[in-house]
Amino acid sequence: MSVLETCVEKKGHAVEVPVIIEPVTGNGYRVTGAGGLSVGLIAEGATAAEAIGRLAEQIQMRLHAGAKLTELSVAKGESPWKQDAGYLQDDPLYQPWRDAMEEYRRKLDEDPQAL
Repeated sequence: MSVLETCVEKKGHAVEVPVIIEPVTGNGYRVTGAGGLSVGLIAEGATAAEAIGRLAEQIQMRLHAGAKLTELSVAKGESPWKQDAGYLQDDPLYQPWRDAMEEYRRKLDEDPQAL
């Protein structure tokens, strides 16, 4: 397993945990959790492998404390703009405005230099 593939166990299966590895001037490497159980965790070490090992230990502590990794499905909601759709249809100025807009667009289609 490469240093970029830090894994933790989830019900007996390895789970890849995304991390960001950065060199720290004069201090080795810093590994920052970038998703899943590693979010919010940071570890440092003299080598990238050492920093990753320390982050893996933090993730294991989360697991032993009862943290679980799962997925959440969120239902797609209606468009927030839908509530406003059609509110001008009963306005007496709506149809004349629409006609004028269509005429303007027709003129632009015929002569793009009309602007």
